[in-house]
Amino acid sequence: MPYFQPDTAESRKVTVNLIPKAWDAANATATLLGLSRTDVINRAIQAYAFFEQTRADGSEVFVRSADGSMTQVRFL
Repeated sequence: MPYFQPDTAESRKVTVNLIPKAWDAANATATLLGLSRTDVINRAIQAYAFFEQTRADGSEVFVRSADGSMTQVRFL
């Protein structure tokens, strides 16, 4: 199953309680990218789904640093 399936319905409203660290990260990311917090949270959920589906498919995700070193991305 793909990590993202387009939704033909209109957007849905949900209320969530964010811990301070998540709130700060959403604000910082929104400012950095010039997006709304809603856009940032939507993108974060889709990215998380991608990472989890990739892991479930038996693959791994890595980040290559500017110096060429590799670090595996893991969500706990």
